Amino acid sequence: MILVLWIAVILGLLMVGVVTSLRLENRQSHYDLQRSSALLAAEGGVNMAVKMLMSDEDSLGADGGEHSFDLDGIRVTLSVRSEHGKLDLNFCRLEHFSNLLRFMGATAQQSASLTKQLSERRVVAKPLRDLEELLDVTSISVDLYQQIQPYITLWSGRGVPDPVFAASPLIQALQLEVPLGVVSNPGSVISIESSAELADGFKTRLLATVALRSAQERGGLYRVYRWQER
Repeated sequence: MILVLWIAVILGLLMVGVVTSLRLENRQSHYDLQRSSALLAAEGGVNMAVKMLMSDEDSLGADGGEHSFDLDGIRVTLSVRSEHGKLDLNFCRLEHFSNLLRFMGATAQQSASLTKQLSERRVVAKPLRDLEELLDVTSISVDLYQQIQPYITLWSGRGVPDPVFAASPLIQALQLEVPLGVVSNPGSVISIESSAELADGFKTRLLATVALRSAQERGGLYRVYRWQER
C-alpha cells in the first residue's frame, strides 16, 4: 500500500513538472510571437522612415521629433536624427568631448583622463570604426558610455555638431547656439528609432543608423552602420 502511494506521489510530481513545462513553453512561444510581430513592425517603421526621407526630407525632420503611425493595428513611433547633430569622436574638438563627459556626470579628473586617451588614439592615426571601441581605447565606464552614446557618432565628419539637429542635452553641454530660421542639410547618414506597441501593450524598440543611398546606387535604399534591437 505504501509503495502504491509513493508511486502515485511520484507520478503526481512528474505530471506537475510536465504541466509546468508546457505552460512555460506556451508562455515563451507567446512571447516569441509577440516579439517577432513587434520587431517586424519596427523594421517596417525604419523602411517607412527611409522612404519618407528620400521622397521629402521635411516629411519627418531630422531633429529627433516623434511621429506616430498605425500599421495594421500596431502603433509605430518614429524618431529621426541627422548624425550631423551629434559629436563625432574622430573629428570633434577635444574640449567638446570633455564638456559632454562633465555634463553627464564625470569628474574633472575623469574627463581629463578620458579626453587624453582619445587624443592619444588620434595621434596614432587610427580612427574609431565602431562606437563601442571607445570602451576599448579609453577607461570610460559602461555606465558613462551609455549616457553619452545617444549624442556621439563616427559618421558626421564635423568638428562641431550642427545645433539644428542636436539634442537638447548636447546643446547644453557644448553651449551651442541654435540659429533661427536657418535651413541645414541633414546629410545622408541618419539615426532612426522605431518603436512598436502591440494592441496588448507589448513593446519593442529598434535603433538603426543608416546611410541613405541614391536611386543610382545598388544594394537597396540604405546601408546599415548600426542596428540594435531592444
